Amino acid sequence: MGKIKDINDLVNATFQVKKFFRDTKKQYNLNYEEIYILNHILKSESNEISSKEIATCSEFKPYYLTKALQKLKDLNLLSKKRSVHDERTVIVFVTAEQREKIKKLIAELEKYI
Repeated sequence: MGKIKDINDLVNATFQVKKFFRDTKKQYNLNYEEIYILNHILKSESNEISSKEIATCSEFKPYYLTKALQKLKDLNLLSKKRSVHDERTVIVFVTAEQREKIKKLIAELEKYI
Protein backbone atom coordinates (compact mmCIF):
# COMPACT_ATOMS: atom_id res chain seq x y z
CA MET A 1 0.00 0.00 0.00
CA GLY A 2 1.31 3.42 -0.94
CA LYS A 3 1.19 6.68 0.91
CA ILE A 4 -2.23 7.90 2.03
CA LYS A 5 -2.97 10.99 -0.06
CA ASP A 6 -6.52 11.92 0.85
CA ILE A 7 -9.52 11.06 3.00
CA ASN A 8 -10.65 8.37 0.55
CA ASP A 9 -7.30 6.58 0.90
CA LEU A 10 -7.57 6.89 4.68
CA VAL A 11 -11.09 5.43 4.74
CA ASN A 12 -10.02 2.53 2.50
CA ALA A 13 -6.93 1.84 4.62
CA THR A 14 -9.01 1.94 7.80
CA PHE A 15 -11.49 -0.52 6.30
CA GLN A 16 -8.67 -2.93 5.40
CA VAL A 17 -7.12 -2.66 8.87
CA LYS A 18 -10.47 -3.27 10.60
CA LYS A 19 -11.15 -6.27 8.36
CA PHE A 20 -7.68 -7.68 9.08
CA PHE A 21 -8.18 -7.49 12.85
CA ARG A 22 -11.76 -8.79 12.66
CA ASP A 23 -10.59 -11.82 10.64
CA THR A 24 -7.58 -12.31 12.93
CA LYS A 25 -9.82 -12.26 15.98
CA LYS A 26 -12.09 -14.91 14.42
CA GLN A 27 -9.37 -17.25 13.22
CA TYR A 28 -6.64 -16.84 15.84
CA ASN A 29 -8.52 -15.27 18.76
CA LEU A 30 -5.91 -12.50 18.93
CA ASN A 31 -6.66 -8.79 19.19
CA TYR A 32 -4.63 -5.73 18.20
CA GLU A 33 -2.76 -5.45 21.52
CA GLU A 34 -1.73 -9.10 21.46
CA ILE A 35 -0.52 -8.95 17.86
CA TYR A 36 1.36 -5.72 18.59
CA ILE A 37 3.16 -7.36 21.53
CA LEU A 38 4.08 -10.47 19.53
CA ASN A 39 5.38 -8.36 16.66
CA HIS A 40 7.36 -6.15 19.07
CA ILE A 41 8.96 -9.23 20.63
CA LEU A 42 9.76 -10.71 17.23
CA LYS A 43 11.41 -7.48 16.03
CA SER A 44 13.41 -7.15 19.25
CA GLU A 45 16.97 -8.47 19.24
CA SER A 46 16.66 -9.50 22.87
CA ASN A 47 14.68 -12.41 24.26
CA GLU A 48 13.82 -10.29 27.33
CA ILE A 49 11.84 -7.04 27.38
CA SER A 50 10.36 -5.23 30.35
CA SER A 51 6.62 -4.74 30.31
CA LYS A 52 7.37 -1.05 30.90
CA GLU A 53 9.25 -0.89 27.57
CA ILE A 54 6.27 -2.45 25.78
CA ALA A 55 3.93 0.00 27.53
CA THR A 56 6.09 2.97 26.50
CA CYS A 57 6.33 1.91 22.85
CA SER A 58 2.69 0.93 22.52
CA GLU A 59 1.02 3.51 24.77
CA PHE A 60 -1.34 0.72 25.93
CA LYS A 61 -3.15 1.34 29.18
CA PRO A 62 -1.79 -0.88 31.98
CA TYR A 63 -5.03 -2.89 32.15
CA TYR A 64 -4.91 -3.83 28.45
CA LEU A 65 -1.21 -4.63 28.57
CA THR A 66 -1.57 -6.85 31.65
CA LYS A 67 -4.55 -8.66 30.14
CA ALA A 68 -2.80 -9.18 26.78
CA LEU A 69 0.44 -10.42 28.37
CA GLN A 70 -1.46 -12.89 30.55
CA LYS A 71 -3.40 -14.25 27.57
CA LEU A 72 -0.21 -14.67 25.52
CA LYS A 73 1.41 -16.40 28.51
CA ASP A 74 -1.60 -18.74 28.79
CA LEU A 75 -1.19 -19.53 25.06
CA ASN A 76 2.49 -20.32 25.76
CA LEU A 77 3.64 -17.65 23.31
CA LEU A 78 5.69 -15.88 25.97
CA SER A 79 6.71 -16.12 29.61
CA LYS A 80 6.91 -13.62 32.45
CA LYS A 81 9.11 -13.19 35.49
CA ARG A 82 9.94 -10.53 38.05
CA SER A 83 13.14 -8.54 37.74
CA VAL A 84 15.86 -9.61 40.18
CA HIS A 85 16.77 -5.93 40.58
CA ASP A 86 13.25 -4.59 41.19
CA GLU A 87 10.39 -6.89 42.16
CA ARG A 88 7.87 -4.37 40.80
CA THR A 89 9.19 -4.82 37.26
CA VAL A 90 7.77 -7.57 35.07
CA ILE A 91 10.11 -9.01 32.46
CA VAL A 92 8.58 -10.59 29.38
CA PHE A 93 10.79 -13.25 27.84
CA VAL A 94 10.60 -15.88 25.13
CA THR A 95 12.35 -19.18 24.71
CA ALA A 96 13.71 -20.28 21.33
CA GLU A 97 10.60 -22.47 20.93
CA GLN A 98 8.24 -19.59 21.76
CA ARG A 99 10.11 -17.25 19.38
CA GLU A 100 9.69 -19.82 16.61
CA LYS A 101 5.94 -20.10 17.33
CA ILE A 102 5.63 -16.31 17.18
CA LYS A 103 7.59 -16.18 13.93
CA LYS A 104 5.28 -18.77 12.33
CA LEU A 105 2.16 -16.99 13.58
CA ILE A 106 3.29 -13.59 12.28
CA ALA A 107 4.17 -15.18 8.92
CA GLU A 108 0.64 -16.65 8.73
CA LEU A 109 -0.89 -13.28 9.60
CA GLU A 110 1.18 -11.53 6.94
CA LYS A 111 -0.49 -13.70 4.29
CA TYR A 112 -3.69 -11.70 4.93
CA ILE A 113 -2.03 -8.42 3.99
